[in-house]
Amino acid sequence: MAPAPRTPRGARALAAAAVTLAGTLFSTPAPAASAAPAAPAAPADSAAPAPAPACGRVSDAGFPLDTRIHDGPADYPAGGAFKSWELELRNTTGSACTGVHPVLVLADEGRVLRPEQIRLEFYDAGGERWRRVAFEATEEAESVGAFTGFDGFAVPARRTVTVPVRLAFRADAVPEEVVVNAALVQRRGADGDWVGRSDDYRLTIGPPEPDPPAARATPSVPPVPADPTAPAPTPVPTAAPAPVPTAGPDGPAPPQPPPADRFPGDPARPELARTGREEAAPLAPWAAALALAGALLTRTARRLRRP
Repeated sequence: MAPAPRTPRGARALAAAAVTLAGTLFSTPAPAASAAPAAPAAPADSAAPAPAPACGRVSDAGFPLDTRIHDGPADYPAGGAFKSWELELRNTTGSACTGVHPVLVLADEGRVLRPEQIRLEFYDAGGERWRRVAFEATEEAESVGAFTGFDGFAVPARRTVTVPVRLAFRADAVPEEVVVNAALVQRRGADGDWVGRSDDYRLTIGPPEPDPPAARATPSVPPVPADPTAPAPTPVPTAAPAPVPTAGPDGPAPPQPPPADRFPGDPARPELARTGREEAAPLAPWAAALALAGALLTRTARRLRRP
């Protein structure tokens, strides 16, 4: 069974690391001097009063702010996309807390997680933008990062503020278990007071996800477009059936010539057939006369042969 990931250093050590880091990050250069005359110096025997805490009372035994991490996923593939969770800040006192900066501490069992492998951003509602958190390594091989770049969160008395957070790890991060803790530091000038701490948030850095196989699309053969200049196909004509001859009173009717073929769009053929019949009509009487003359010659020859 794999050993459980180590919890970050104890409360006192975590507080010291958070306050030290916050003091380093909060330290800013003094503003440029204005042209106005300087105020008279205070007497040497008068000591400047220490700034009073702006969140809770000094006599309070517990932290003025209660914080916890919730809705955090358990698995983070190395090199994967951001995964979202929330950091909840709840004011347990009767006075408002301002200038609150969360500080996250990540501790891994193998002590091989490097600060540059952590990708974490929080949403600054006042600035309406996501801000990146830069991490630093501690002497205990932990990664510590403060929410800076803005004036801090304001938590009204007896109210709760929820901070959206998104986390990811680089592809070269070693798969292992990690414990995340959140400490809250209130900025007081160039210093800070530790005003809250969250419970443990345990997560696992998994191996990189394999690349999905590329979809193999079967190329489709496009239809061949019709040629608009090609002539339309000519329909094949169908020959009409020949009429059947019928018997008349004087014997069987002579066979009739087959009708001329008619082709759609070809008026020449019917015209040729009609012209042939019209030319044969004047020859009919001559044919009849010749037949009658032949019959008379036949009868005369028979009479001459009788004794």
